[in-house]
Amino acid sequence: MSGVAEDPALAPLRAPDLPLLEQMVRAYYVEDGHRFDPERQRAALAVLIDSAELGRGWLVMLAGRPVGYVVLTLGFSIEAGGCEGCVDELFLVPEVRDRGIGRRVLALLEDEARRLGVRRLFLEVEHGNRASGLYRRAGFVDHRRHLMSKRLDQSA
Repeated sequence: MSGVAEDPALAPLRAPDLPLLEQMVRAYYVEDGHRFDPERQRAALAVLIDSAELGRGWLVMLAGRPVGYVVLTLGFSIEAGGCEGCVDELFLVPEVRDRGIGRRVLALLEDEARRLGVRRLFLEVEHGNRASGLYRRAGFVDHRRHLMSKRLDQSA
């Protein structure tokens, strides 16, 4: 399907994209039931744009217009044998869903991750999230490990 108008493209995030990106992040958080803190998320997005060593973000473009975003954060793992990446967030506006675009965005993201030397890619998805099937079809596996976390800041 290469060259078809439905083929998404990734455009690296830039500072002028912050207002639009913040709107999309807010929409994603509302939809997924996450708490949206404008100051916290705005600061994190600014760091993402300014600190390439921590990760990368892209607007998902379709026919020249932004229809979502995807964020890859970077880390290191002895188990993975080096750099690993986390699909931190992937959001598409509702009107472009169920058309195979998410699958193609994940493929583009994998290409970007390989260029960055990422050896293992992982993601977190809410139980019952309709995107779980997409992630399984893209090759992500539930390893039956528990993802545990602890907030180190008091503002959460």
